[in-house]
Amino acid sequence: MSARGPKKALSAFMSVPHQTALWSAQSGDLRCTALRLCDGSLCLYSPVAGLGDAARDSLAALGDVSVLFAPNHYHNKALVEYRAAFPGAQLMCSARARPRLEKQTGLSFCDPDLQPLLSEGFGVSEPEGLKTGEVWLECNASAGPIWVVCDAFRGPTGPLGHVGAELGLLGTFPKFGIQDRATYRAWVNAKLASGAPSMVVPCHGAVVEAQDLAETIAGLLA
Repeated sequence: MSARGPKKALSAFMSVPHQTALWSAQSGDLRCTALRLCDGSLCLYSPVAGLGDAARDSLAALGDVSVLFAPNHYHNKALVEYRAAFPGAQLMCSARARPRLEKQTGLSFCDPDLQPLLSEGFGVSEPEGLKTGEVWLECNASAGPIWVVCDAFRGPTGPLGHVGAELGLLGTFPKFGIQDRATYRAWVNAKLASGAPSMVVPCHGAVVEAQDLAETIAGLLA
């Protein structure tokens, strides 16, 4: 579950397929996602270590970074690096993730009062039944909702920019991420009933786009 620092620099940020307000950059199988906020600035969801020229230059072309979002208490290895790079950005996480994040990084975080900053069609939610304080982002797209998740799911391994069709579980997530399986399963199933995703943008592995993600996710939960 730990987001260990990669050995190579983060790639440039590239548009998530079919989207105009979501971008992502990779280093190996680790992904950082950038989201356009309603004021035109950017939120970086799960900063990934190795912020080199390619990532910096692509971000500068997109806008100012105003929020650094730690999506759970394990994804903390790059936060000090990004805090130095974007000293004016606000550090956000869930209340549940904050104690371990502050202990591990020495930084101060606030609860995710991100919703008022989001553009129309975007949302933020914290799945129930987890113990890591994981937070997801959601985007209403024409083909169906897009879920931006941390450790709950993973995409396949592939080259930079690869879009896969097979969603899986991060191997360590059931043990280290889930506290109450029944509660978590019920929460995700309710989320699926309200609008199953057409795309999942995970922190681990490729973006996944498929028409049968509801069935896939229900199967993974079972």
